[in-house]
Amino acid sequence: MKVGFALRSSVFHPSLIVKVAPLLEAARVYSVWFPDAGMPYDALDLCAVALGSTRRLRVGTGVIRAGEQDPARLTTRVRTLSESSKGRFVLGLGAGRASGSEAVQGVVALAEKVRAGYGGGRKTPIFFAALRGGMLRAALSSADGAILNFCPPSHVEKILPGGAARSGFTLACYVKLFFSKSHAAARRMLVQEFATYNGYPSYHKMFEEAGVADAIASPGKGPSKIPDRLLEISLPNPTKEEVAQLLRRFARRAWTFR
Repeated sequence: MKVGFALRSSVFHPSLIVKVAPLLEAARVYSVWFPDAGMPYDALDLCAVALGSTRRLRVGTGVIRAGEQDPARLTTRVRTLSESSKGRFVLGLGAGRASGSEAVQGVVALAEKVRAGYGGGRKTPIFFAALRGGMLRAALSSADGAILNFCPPSHVEKILPGGAARSGFTLACYVKLFFSKSHAAARRMLVQEFATYNGYPSYHKMFEEAGVADAIASPGKGPSKIPDRLLEISLPNPTKEEVAQLLRRFARRAWTFR
């Protein structure tokens, strides 16, 4: 298992990323990912900033929405990032608010168009953002990896065909940690993050399938009453050992990581 960080540009200004990315590389962090939804800066441009200030760090979009991309323009930008970084760029694609089979097909179609434009250049790894079985199955057949967000390990085992990913396939799992000088504030941030994502239909369905929707809707009386089911996915003000235990729960599952 390798460790990466997601840097939200709502928190990390581009001028700060230039300083943070080399520090993460020096700390032997494997990868950095830039979310796009609701962010004030372009994820692909931020990837260029991080790649340009490092030499070994893998950098990816985590993720950009397929329905908002012009295939020809995206292919050119992907080729530029891949060639200039000697293959360290990873393209993360998602369906955004779209759902159903058409959304899955749209992500697959865009990935195919980007690959068709490679020519003789480097083949950029492409990951799909997967919340449920349909997109995960599409990733297994049409992508190099999948990006999972707010998915408890037990849920992934239910939707992963055969119980394990194919050889060479990468599962990247976002594990969200919330820190504050106030423990109550850290817990409130965790609960609010779940509530925000639960407002998206695709996430709500995933939370229902994972068996945590009720816990999100009724998190308990006060910020100190976070249901155990939610603590399988995210932690407020964790210690180093608590973070290690959480990561081990993911790593123990029968998946292929690299």
